[in-house]
Amino acid sequence: MPRELQPNLEKLINKGVMGNLATLYPELSPMLWTSIATGKRAFKHGIYGFTEPDPHSGGIRPITNLSRKTKAIWNIFSQTGRKCNVVGWWPSHPAEPINGVMVSNQYQRAVAPIDKPWPVKPGTVHPKRLIRNLADLRWHPQRLETGHLLPFVPDLAKIDQDKDRRLETLAKIICDCCTIQDATLAIMHHEPWDFTAVYFDAIDHFCHAFMNYHPPREDWVQEEDYEIYKHVVESGYHLHDIMLGKLLQEAGQDTTVIIVSDHGFHSDHLRPRHIPREPAGPAAQHRRYGIIVMKGPGIKKDELIFGASLLDICPTILTLYGLPVGRDMDGNTLMNAFVAPQSIDSISSWDRAPGNAGTHPANQRLDPVDAMESINQLVALGYIEKPDENREKAVAQTVRELDYNLARAYMDAGCYVDAAPLFERLLEKWPDQYRFGIQLIACYQALERIADARRTIEDIFKRKDKNVARALDELKEFNKEHADKKPDKLSEKDRHELRRLRSEASYNPYGMEYHMGAILFAEGDEDGALLHLRNAEQADAGQPELYIKLAEVYLKMKQWEEAERNFKKALSLDPDNAEAHCGLCRTYLPRRKNAEAVDAAMSAVGLLFYNPRCHFLLGIALHRLGEVSRALEALSIAISQNPNFPEAHRRLAYLYKWRVRNPEKAAMHTFMALEAAKRIKTLKKKKTEVGRLRHTQGMEASGLDTLPEPQTHIRTPSYAGHVNLSETITIVSGLPRSGTSMMMQMLSAGGLPVLTDDKRKADPDNARGYFEFEPAKRLRQDSLWLHHARGKAVKIIAQLLDYIDPKFNYRIIFMERDMSEVLKSQQRLLERLGKRGADLSEDGLKKEFDRQVARIKTRLADRGIPTLYAGFGRCVEQPGKTAAAVNRFLGGSLDAQAMAAAVEPSLYRQKSNGELRVVQSNR
Repeated sequence: MPRELQPNLEKLINKGVMGNLATLYPELSPMLWTSIATGKRAFKHGIYGFTEPDPHSGGIRPITNLSRKTKAIWNIFSQTGRKCNVVGWWPSHPAEPINGVMVSNQYQRAVAPIDKPWPVKPGTVHPKRLIRNLADLRWHPQRLETGHLLPFVPDLAKIDQDKDRRLETLAKIICDCCTIQDATLAIMHHEPWDFTAVYFDAIDHFCHAFMNYHPPREDWVQEEDYEIYKHVVESGYHLHDIMLGKLLQEAGQDTTVIIVSDHGFHSDHLRPRHIPREPAGPAAQHRRYGIIVMKGPGIKKDELIFGASLLDICPTILTLYGLPVGRDMDGNTLMNAFVAPQSIDSISSWDRAPGNAGTHPANQRLDPVDAMESINQLVALGYIEKPDENREKAVAQTVRELDYNLARAYMDAGCYVDAAPLFERLLEKWPDQYRFGIQLIACYQALERIADARRTIEDIFKRKDKNVARALDELKEFNKEHADKKPDKLSEKDRHELRRLRSEASYNPYGMEYHMGAILFAEGDEDGALLHLRNAEQADAGQPELYIKLAEVYLKMKQWEEAERNFKKALSLDPDNAEAHCGLCRTYLPRRKNAEAVDAAMSAVGLLFYNPRCHFLLGIALHRLGEVSRALEALSIAISQNPNFPEAHRRLAYLYKWRVRNPEKAAMHTFMALEAAKRIKTLKKKKTEVGRLRHTQGMEASGLDTLPEPQTHIRTPSYAGHVNLSETITIVSGLPRSGTSMMMQMLSAGGLPVLTDDKRKADPDNARGYFEFEPAKRLRQDSLWLHHARGKAVKIIAQLLDYIDPKFNYRIIFMERDMSEVLKSQQRLLERLGKRGADLSEDGLKKEFDRQVARIKTRLADRGIPTLYAGFGRCVEQPGKTAAAVNRFLGGSLDAQAMAAAVEPSLYRQKSNGELRVVQSNR
């Protein structure tokens, strides 16, 4: 928007800093604003979408903050004695009992006509003493007068409001916005505060509803609509600037002010003509960068900052208040915004810090999906009625979208091994939802599982062809049945059915062609890749990712000019695409266009600062231009972002040896380059081997097979014989009744402390005790207790291994036992407890457990967690050899003789020729 329409924002920018603010994917506001408030990605904070199951009604409800599983910035301030105001944040309902005032995001909505009562919804305001005063500040759309609307729609008299309800939409947006503004001003004026956070959603709503009519007019927008609504978006920005001026006046000159947006909005040729027909489809209108503006004491003036992410907001605010930043936060303090260098303290996690944080009581917080399952259990027991089919369907779709959004959040963080199983389950359950398959293919490609990617895309091709043919037949039948009716005369139900059939019968091959091209490229078939990518271009020439992939192919073929042309085509579609800018740098370096390479790399890291490869390329170009100090800085940033970057270490070693004349640092980086190369070689070997199950040549030769440590960018590998048990969580896992308690006894006897609360006492089925820890059973909902397990052994059921926090070091001992023995032992325990198990045959249950165990093994291999597989039968029959192998796996510091002596063979009941089966699962 023109700055002359935003004078208050202009003043703020001139007295402070501003820059792009990189968003996260998926670009869904409840997820993003919770990341802003916590400094954490969605899979850490627990908010995954717009709606969630309602365990009380059996239906669904708007997303609440009850699903959030970590503290927000206002909770941290509350427990450190600071007064906070939080107004309208999404999601903030029900209001938390913080030290100050919280007004939830359900406060401003008009839920009844103006002549009907409009009470404040319960749970909307904390403290309750403010409810009456805040109720009086709400704006109702029916109270607006013509003068309120004319700045937005000067020709509103031309609108037929019986047919066109967009004016009503506009009125609601204005009223919601003004309600939040008036409440915030009143609270700031009358209540004491150290920190105020307010969320306005109106610009987002103005843009979603009216950006298509913003100048310049696209040829697919009707001219009449354009002329009526072309001023709405611009006037919305002007309104917000007026409100900003009032907020700044109330805050005072010495207050530090931060303005952020969670994403931008396409306002030019990138505006999509069609919105994807899927939940959260309107996010296609979003631009990947929002903005940040920051002004206050100690903040630079009239400067740009680069590389900011919305994950950085919370850490930056904590630094402003002199508070430590949580090491479990994914963002960093924006150091380049401060005049003076800041001393950054850290804390392991604010979630473990003591004090009243103003959070909801633990018994009020919930995982909505798990809560819904508990309701289903009550239905099965006959305690409540089964929800009707429409509610069941709505809940199933909601849970599906929550899982989909979680998987995409994992992808955005590069956690493809976490995302892939979610997409696999989604595609298995909803095979006609091609978006799940497309995302799964992308995961497989990132994991270099090219054969799986090819199999998946071929399956999708087959299903798509069948479904298109079916939909075409159904569409013909529909047209025959309704041949005598015009489309505008159809019932609402028939119009919906017609839209569905037309959507299913139409086929845009872009996604399939693009991914087939990417697969062929990964397989080394550049010509085949180009063929499919050009087919994708025929289907949709407006996708920047397509031209980036084409450029990658040409780079591989060393056709630098063609690669440059395609990267520039991508930038013509999306000028803020950091990957395309970095790609341009890659085309310039081989041709010794070093100055151009510097410019392209600087553009890339300015947009996306966490970009180790581009910092490395920038260092090369600067080195060639003779700018040694800047080259050292760029290369140092590259290895700080990815310590396992041998090329960057080698370049630094060269510069320190020959240009800086610092032999000590040169030697250090030479050594680090060699170590990084070794780790990468290990990882590449793991990637090629995972998935093959093979027997070893015996415990005597190698003990029990282990997997190498996880991805090198997370932490340095640690192998048997070099294990720091004090910093390692040793997990004993397997199916229930597979021998996990016996292994825990062995570890305890060998001198490894065990994490257990002894709540479940010994009984005839486990005469020496279960060695359980109750919080481990709730690992899916809460993993915060895991830090207590460092240096100890803890028992975790196999099905919960998906939920262990990746930031810790683990060693897993996975107990294996003949499945028939396992089921017999489980049945015996159920009979003793007087409980009924799963409603499946023994054969069916065996198949399901086998499937789960296979999936878990693959997942452990994908995550690279060192895992030892121990057969229960051989463990009982040859405890000495098993104890020796376990001891080697854990570093050799335990008492193997005491471990072996802890095994009592007489306790081995349900036996069917059990033997020690040693397997290694590598990919």
